[in-house]
Amino acid sequence: MQMKRWAIAAMLPLFVMGTAVRAEDVRPAMEAANAQFLAAFNMPNPAAFDSQYTPDAVLYFQGSPAATGSQAIRQFWEERIKMGIRDHTFEIVETSVDGRYAWQLARTTVQLVKPTGEKTLIAGQSIRIFERQSDGTWKTKIHMWNRQS
Repeated sequence: MQMKRWAIAAMLPLFVMGTAVRAEDVRPAMEAANAQFLAAFNMPNPAAFDSQYTPDAVLYFQGSPAATGSQAIRQFWEERIKMGIRDHTFEIVETSVDGRYAWQLARTTVQLVKPTGEKTLIAGQSIRIFERQSDGTWKTKIHMWNRQS
């Protein structure tokens, strides 16, 4: 029994370190996904959202009905851009990966620009669950956003 405890104690750091390494390995992919999203949003180029989401993706945005499918999600973001939402940002807080799925927790900000030019900063949190595609790229499967209170 003593030998089993020692073996488990000796191997525990390897399991913990292995998880941390996997989480760290996905961060460049998450940064790249954020850069693609921000380019589509801030340019703006709503058609570019189609390639960033899986065909069955779901967007849960606080105060709005769920948008399902990459085309519905593109339309959702296009409407927000037309409303005057500008200057979207992401700041990754945490990432993790497990096989073909990864997730990202990020702080976000946008500016609501009124027709008068007045700007209102809106901050929130975003959680995105990504699915690895057969070509090795990551696409968003579930995207949730919640406004900071």
